Amino acid sequence: MKRHLLTALTVATIAACQPAPEETQSQGATAEAETKQQPARSMLIDGIDSSLTGAQYTELCDRVMEKAIADFAALESDTSPATLASVVGAFDQITYDMQDIRQSWYMKAVHPDEAVRDAATKCSERYSDFSSQVGLSRGYYDRLAAIDTSNLKDTEKYMLELGLKSFRRAGVDKDQQTRDKIRALRKEITEIGNEFDKNIRSDVRYVTTTADKLVGLPQDYLDERPADENGNIRLSTDSPDTSPVFKYGENDDLRKQLRIAVRARGYPQNVDILKTLITKRHELANMLGFENFAALSMDDKMIGSPENADRFLTTIGEALDGPVDKEVNVLLQRLQKIDPDATEVNAWQVSYLMNLIRQEDYALDSKEVREYFHYDKVRDGIFGLTEDLFGVEIRKWGTTTWHEEVESYEIVENGNIIGRFYMDNHPRDNKYKHAAHWGLRSGIKDKQIALSGLAQNFPKGLMEHNQVETFLHEFGHLLHNIFSGNQEWFAITGMSMERDFVEAPSQMLEEWIWDYDTIKNFATNAKGEAIPKELVDKMVRARDFGLATGTAAQIYYANLSLNYYNREPSSFDLESMMLELSEKFSPFPHVEGTHFYTNFGHLNGYSSNYYTYQWSLAIATDLFSRFEKEGMRNKAIAKEYRDKVLGAAGSKPASEFVEDFLGRPFSPDAYIEKLKSL
Repeated sequence: MKRHLLTALTVATIAACQPAPEETQSQGATAEAETKQQPARSMLIDGIDSSLTGAQYTELCDRVMEKAIADFAALESDTSPATLASVVGAFDQITYDMQDIRQSWYMKAVHPDEAVRDAATKCSERYSDFSSQVGLSRGYYDRLAAIDTSNLKDTEKYMLELGLKSFRRAGVDKDQQTRDKIRALRKEITEIGNEFDKNIRSDVRYVTTTADKLVGLPQDYLDERPADENGNIRLSTDSPDTSPVFKYGENDDLRKQLRIAVRARGYPQNVDILKTLITKRHELANMLGFENFAALSMDDKMIGSPENADRFLTTIGEALDGPVDKEVNVLLQRLQKIDPDATEVNAWQVSYLMNLIRQEDYALDSKEVREYFHYDKVRDGIFGLTEDLFGVEIRKWGTTTWHEEVESYEIVENGNIIGRFYMDNHPRDNKYKHAAHWGLRSGIKDKQIALSGLAQNFPKGLMEHNQVETFLHEFGHLLHNIFSGNQEWFAITGMSMERDFVEAPSQMLEEWIWDYDTIKNFATNAKGEAIPKELVDKMVRARDFGLATGTAAQIYYANLSLNYYNREPSSFDLESMMLELSEKFSPFPHVEGTHFYTNFGHLNGYSSNYYTYQWSLAIATDLFSRFEKEGMRNKAIAKEYRDKVLGAAGSKPASEFVEDFLGRPFSPDAYIEKLKSL
């Protein structure tokens, strides 16, 4: 899905207060200096070694894991005085040495070679199992607890406090037999989650149609999908095939067929797998002293508890009651002009009807809009915005990649490389199907630069404006990873803050794709003409139409996520619970033949915590208030934001660095009032 930051199993260790590699610069460190410091680590220096076969990847994983296990055993048995350097510093070195396999989560999602994907999947499972072992190590916990904190910096005291809490949450205080069960259970959960994800990724479905049923589609879309010798056109469930049909296709039956195909992926194979995943997670939570997995998962988040999450979602839902009714009524009235007998709006009709209404009521032609957003220009425009706002340079990075369409770049500031990244931005078979960012390496001050990877599925030609927004959103995660790499310790660098904050910076950055002064610099048509201001003004006026029902759908997804994990698994049936929650929260009726829970990948990655998107959007709205007031191109505000929010990483609670930037505590009131006014 659009705002997806794929996550591996969260590791309860001091080194893993940051998310495991997904859905994170050494200031003043050049690539040459890095090479001199670590001459034997070619993958770490140059990025991902795309020449590795599956067998070689397994050999690499074996070598790295064997060293990590041996080094950690030595650390556990160390009897020297416990200091930050001898304990945390020693573990940081282990983490540093493991980074060559941190990219496993990314490789299993994007690599074209099945053998490499399988090897990366197994390696990610071993990495997670080792992290569980660390989190359950009484010896290492005791070493941490013995460190004298009287002369430490506030950030270091916070790091230790957070780490010790994580160990207790992980079960380090249990007896050895229980700790062994916890570790085995975590390993099993990781394996089950990987299978759930793989089934979604590999289950591409197709609908066969003909040219006469593609009336309304843009000409470039039709040109790229010629009919075969029998006059048939085969459309996949990948978004470049489906999104234009949902938005422009006049054939209602084709839209319905595609909706069913998209939302039936993973069925029936993922039904039992998801139920087992939920059951195992509940068992783990009980073993650790929590009532359910949602309580365990939210214990270290800003939200604090499932009860708080439920109250927050309820507040948002109540704010939407009136606006959703109004919006659905507008859609129904427009549908009745097509079908006078229609009594309800169905999910496969929403994008099409909204596009018609934007044309008729807002004089906005989405086909005209897309003529100004070619992939190459969009990419360069996002780069230009970053360079202008944050005073950096983005240039091509000459490195090998795993596929010819993968792009690679580096970010430079004052002549120094501060981060590098990959963009795997076009669809292909057996690749991750949505849009996400993976933090492949965290920056460590004066030691190493950050490395990121994007996996998205955009057309190579013209893009929809909402795809441009998605691109900027995911690029925002990438910038967050790179700009947050200025701390000295792994546990508090990169995207290591509370998990339910991490979407906020990317959600805030989306605002710039609606700013004329930003998009006029790159949004040009085939003649080279810049997008007219009048057209952008129409886009802005039409922007909020659809927001009420769109947000209501997000509330449905969040409640599905929460309610699958906040109770005894044997007390409910997955399908029945989904139907009950759809009836209560979804703005549109359930579509027969669809089984959303089998292809909702966030039920693995985010587990109970899909509320994060609405929670962080409330934070993003509050953060944006300063730019809105003091100027979207205000470089001084951008620098303050980068330093106080992004640069803080996990060195203090997220609520504190948000308050540092705003000059007051965060409040969701602005977001709630905005929804009420729709």
